[in-house]
Amino acid sequence: MARWFFLLLGALLLSACGGGPVKRVFPPELRLQELRLQDDGRVALQLRVQSFSTVPSEVQAYALTLEMAGEPAATLEGAASTTVLPQAAEIIALEAPLEAGAATRVRQALANGTTLRYRVHGSITVEPNGRAYPIDYSSALSPAPGLEGVMR
Repeated sequence: MARWFFLLLGALLLSACGGGPVKRVFPPELRLQELRLQDDGRVALQLRVQSFSTVPSEVQAYALTLEMAGEPAATLEGAASTTVLPQAAEIIALEAPLEAGAATRVRQALANGTTLRYRVHGSITVEPNGRAYPIDYSSALSPAPGLEGVMR
């Protein structure tokens, strides 16, 4: 009887030592958090990368298209080297030239105090696995009260 007890106790102790926390890597989400219109027709953008993974991830590169009101607005490509902690978000700040029609729509939305629909789509490459994940996110930006030329 004592032999079975010690055998069972040993098995329980061995099973308790197994593995640690489970590492899960999920596709990130990317959205436009802020658009700041500059005088030279360029925009300063803040892209918010949301991680749903249980391990830290590094955004290595992005290749995205920004559309405003259904029309192409800007092409966003680059290397980010931004670390996103597990189940957290980080900002990638960048500047880009804006298509003339899109710049006009942004100015009109700012002047009228109206929202502006946008879509960002393409891919984002993330470590730990080096995969390029597809991105397709649509929403709307509104003028930020008290901040001239800023939409959030």
